[in-house]
Amino acid sequence: AFETPDLERQIDYFTQVVGLAVAARENGRAHLATKVGDLVVQLDKGDQARCSKLAFQVDPDTEFGDIRKGLEAEGVRCESRNDTAPGIPKSVTFEDPKGTRIDVFAEQTPIAKNQPVAGIGPLKLGHLAFCVAEPKEFVEYYGRVLGFRISDWIQDWFAFMRCGPDHHTVNCVRGAKTQMHHIAFELKDWAQIQNACDFLGGKNIQLAWGPGRHGPGHNIYTYHRNPDDQIIELF
Repeated sequence: AFETPDLERQIDYFTQVVGLAVAARENGRAHLATKVGDLVVQLDKGDQARCSKLAFQVDPDTEFGDIRKGLEAEGVRCESRNDTAPGIPKSVTFEDPKGTRIDVFAEQTPIAKNQPVAGIGPLKLGHLAFCVAEPKEFVEYYGRVLGFRISDWIQDWFAFMRCGPDHHTVNCVRGAKTQMHHIAFELKDWAQIQNACDFLGGKNIQLAWGPGRHGPGHNIYTYHRNPDDQIIELF
């Protein structure tokens, strides 16, 4: 979930450039889905541009009460909520050490059908990266409380963590200011990356880095900035 001072501008960017589809609208809020119907981004009207929430799905067969019990056993204060987002009937909500709200849920139904989209059209939301004061504290918390595993370190200042088969779902880099570093969307292949670069150029959106290939994860990447000056990776 992202707060933004200009909701309509961000909706236009995520639909016409990134290639998501508006799946639901309400006053001051929009829910956006990929072309295969999965909810990936929530936009909220706010005073400043920031990432306000992350949501993670556990095994759909997990008993909902067990999610809360597991968090409380780790000393995490949490609360249960209903209908926090379209297609998600129940979730458990708490805050991580940097103050980002975390929603954990089990059941989810797609909020849209397969559909053509404008723009680039990613397959899914791949990962989010944050600047934090001390990556080791972030890694300890996400490992102990959420069960993430370490995939890679760059020395002691950049950590990559996974919760499934992808190389990383969250990563954190040491920084002077605690904030989101970038959000990453997965494309199909190198050909779609090439097309995305051409598309961005046609929109006069400057590439900030890439295309290239990362060391950790070995993914082909390119980066640009959205109208809220947030870094967007396509990989």
